[in-house]
Amino acid sequence: MGLMMLPFIGAVSVSESLVAMITVCLVYLIIKFFHTDIPEGLRRLPGPKPLPIIGNVLEMGSKPYLSLTAMSKRYGHIFQIQIGMRPVVVLSGSETVRQALVKQGEEFAGRPDLYTFRFINDGKSLAFSTDQAGIWRARRKLAYSALRSFSNLDGTTPEYSCMLEEHICKEGEYLIQQLNNVMKADGSFDPFRHIVVSVANVICGMCFGRRYDHDDQELLSLVYLSDEFGQVAGSGNPADFIPFLQILPSPTMKKFMDINDRFNNFVKKIVSEHYASYDKDNIRDITDSLIDHCEDRKLDENSNLHVSDEKIVGIVNDLFGAGFDTISTGLSWSVMYLEKVGLDRTPVLSDKLNLPLLEAFILELFRHSSFLPFTIPHCTTKDTSLNGYFIPKDTCVFINQWQINHDPELWKEPSSFIPERFLDTDGTEVNKVEGEKVMIFGLGKRRCIGEVIARNEVYLFLAILVQKLRFHAMPGEPLDMTPEYGLTMKHKRCHLRATMRVRNEQITLNRMATDWVGSVVSINCGVTLGVYQGEVSSVDHASQTISLRQPYHNGIRCPLPEVTFSAMDIKTLKFLEIQSTVKKPSSGRGAATEPSFIPSGCHGQSNRVTHPHVTSSSSHPSIAPITILRRCSSNSRGVTQATQRKTNVRNGGARELMRPKDDECFRAGTDELMDTDFDFEGNLALFDKAAVFSQIDGTTCNRAQPHSSQGDHKPLSYRHDENILEVKPVIYRQITVPEHGGKEYCTDSGLVVPSVPYELHKRLLEAAERWGLSLERRLETIGVCSSQMALTLLGGPNRLTPKNVHQRPTVVLLCGPHIQGAQGISCGRHLANHEVEVILFLPNFVKMQESVTSEVHLYSRTNSKQVAGVKDLPTSPVDLVINCMGCHENPTLREQTWYQSAANWANQNRAPVLSIDPAVSGEHQTVEAKWTLFLGLPLPLSETESRVYLCDIGIPKLVFQEVGISYHSPFGCKFVIPLHTA
Repeated sequence: MGLMMLPFIGAVSVSESLVAMITVCLVYLIIKFFHTDIPEGLRRLPGPKPLPIIGNVLEMGSKPYLSLTAMSKRYGHIFQIQIGMRPVVVLSGSETVRQALVKQGEEFAGRPDLYTFRFINDGKSLAFSTDQAGIWRARRKLAYSALRSFSNLDGTTPEYSCMLEEHICKEGEYLIQQLNNVMKADGSFDPFRHIVVSVANVICGMCFGRRYDHDDQELLSLVYLSDEFGQVAGSGNPADFIPFLQILPSPTMKKFMDINDRFNNFVKKIVSEHYASYDKDNIRDITDSLIDHCEDRKLDENSNLHVSDEKIVGIVNDLFGAGFDTISTGLSWSVMYLEKVGLDRTPVLSDKLNLPLLEAFILELFRHSSFLPFTIPHCTTKDTSLNGYFIPKDTCVFINQWQINHDPELWKEPSSFIPERFLDTDGTEVNKVEGEKVMIFGLGKRRCIGEVIARNEVYLFLAILVQKLRFHAMPGEPLDMTPEYGLTMKHKRCHLRATMRVRNEQITLNRMATDWVGSVVSINCGVTLGVYQGEVSSVDHASQTISLRQPYHNGIRCPLPEVTFSAMDIKTLKFLEIQSTVKKPSSGRGAATEPSFIPSGCHGQSNRVTHPHVTSSSSHPSIAPITILRRCSSNSRGVTQATQRKTNVRNGGARELMRPKDDECFRAGTDELMDTDFDFEGNLALFDKAAVFSQIDGTTCNRAQPHSSQGDHKPLSYRHDENILEVKPVIYRQITVPEHGGKEYCTDSGLVVPSVPYELHKRLLEAAERWGLSLERRLETIGVCSSQMALTLLGGPNRLTPKNVHQRPTVVLLCGPHIQGAQGISCGRHLANHEVEVILFLPNFVKMQESVTSEVHLYSRTNSKQVAGVKDLPTSPVDLVINCMGCHENPTLREQTWYQSAANWANQNRAPVLSIDPAVSGEHQTVEAKWTLFLGLPLPLSETESRVYLCDIGIPKLVFQEVGISYHSPFGCKFVIPLHTA
């Protein structure tokens, strides 16, 4: 047999044979590498099919956290993609991630051996290294011990509880001064530029025992290095996933290595200086602490694991680099989101329990921004399974933190920024269970060791900033909240303005103690705690508190006789034009003190407003209700001009004879109150409807009996807000787009609808298609809506002739071989089903899109007419022409003969034209349309006489947000609405 093969092999050289054998072997090894045997009882991971070499890179796009979140809805919380030639498992969903990183933490605690990881800190990085479990655990324990021991050291003065608090507070005060100076000099500032330097100074003080000036070039160069590192690392390196690219030159990789070298040299220099000046009895910072721990281990003969000096540099490098990049990114995002908060003295860590709304704001900031969309990649340490799926050893694992923080199954309205979601029902404490759901620092064995320090640093810096400054956007420059993808996602650089808060609360409270007691005030404590009204009973300027007697909460009488507020917890305080006096008990033990509100003609402090902030209340037993007396005018005029007009003698003085009867009916004082506006806010706040209705019914309201038992209370039959309809102010600009088309429209109700360029419109449709709004579903929706509009324009499918005979309207469809043409054919099919005579013009094209072919096939079953030439179109006027010839992707179609002929026919026919989704260009429309129908959002139509309509094609709100459009539906109860040029 072998001899028989020789004639065929003789013509093949030895080298060619070797190449063929090597190729076969390589193909076999590649197939074997990618083929995984699944153990019995387990399932293969689902996921999209990869392309050769590049895998699923194209599907991930420029915002992988969004595309992977979309895939998780299709394939579940565990699925596999392929980046280049490396399979990657993506985990999302809170329960799935906790199962992997916490309950199966040992199996998912590894780091993948990525090419770029070898150059971070010379391969000795604590966070990125692929060291064996025992080694990285020892280094992690060492770093955590040094970090905790130094940050908990006592401060240099009793004012600070620890060294960390002292560093942050002093740097925060310096940051305020710096921002104030920059504002005076330039009028605005870059928040990221100054915040990142202050945060870097804190970590410098902790790691190196020194701080730098904000303009120090050495520190600024490090800050920019860290920013570049995040951008390069976040963009990914193809060589990590396509191994043969490692041998090719790469400018990005060269830049990445240069950044790491410069960073390492900076840290090495400082660590060397610390070694030279190290004193065991004088631990100055974290670097000294790490050196001390290592020296102790070297002296310990029983210690079987030593950490090299080079790896100390790696630990310090990790703490320094990650410490300020993560925290500064979080703080700069907080300034963008910022909500007004007020304080007096410099905040400290012990204030956290007294500022639940601030802590809730930080949690919502972490959740909503998710500026760390992924953890550092994990890797399986052995063959394992998760939720019934088999995952081989050394598989790279991505943890999608962004998906967890925006999971609609976990969060109500995940795309909205609602700090109150983290507060308990009464708004006085943070709901710890909800707070633990936020994932920003990872979980399990590889959880960030500096999490506690980072949270405390963000809290203290933010509290100091909002205590001293009020932040404002630049006039005419709306803030762009779109994140820029990277290792940490940062907002786009911008400039803000800041003004110093007026620190006069102490003076105000001193004045309050003397002349505010007895006044009736309205205190606004924000959305969470609401509005309180009542009489000021006491003010304590030492403890910065104010107390209200007989309070009302959001218009309902409080069961508490007195409520106390902290000055830092009040947003606004307003004086009501009602003066309160307290009736002293006359005699007898049963006399109750009952305050009444009487007219105030000379209360001169009625409009004073202060601006502190929000928190708590205290409780006491119940006492008597408030009695409302009639208010009088503060500037009574006596006989008014209206009364004088009655004295004019007319028709023999008959009018004068009616004067006594008028006075008898209306009383003489009627006109005196006409000049005074009725104080609805003050009266409604103090009006006890239940008590009044009880008096009308001839019964006694139990709430007026302060000493009655709780069981005697009668359930109230009336509520103050039963028949009140809440009306919110209309916001006319509810749709904002990242790229404006240059033209704006408005609806009948005045809502502004901006136009968008075609590129953004295309991205919107592609995003909707990824979520399941397929082209077929879109064509059906457009067909239904456009046919309904056409029927409305026609006046119905059946009309009567002068002889009372039913006449069917005739509609001509002009369509091209593209998606716009398919939309028109779908419209024609629905019109034919409503007894409209439809004529479809569609030339015989050599190649048409599949959607057009499918629609034509379905249209043919309506038994309606189809023509391919203009000569076959009606010569007499028809009732309506629907134009769907234009194509967004190929504007040159309008130059072709068939297009020009059909356009000429439409313009010469006297029928009105409806254009559906026309191609928009700067040139004049070839077919003059009377009506134009756009889909979802309008395109910038050139100045024509055409009336614009908008069609709802069913794109969900969150899909708009995915492409950067803030969207609120303008359609109301309709599917097609008219738009007017704004």
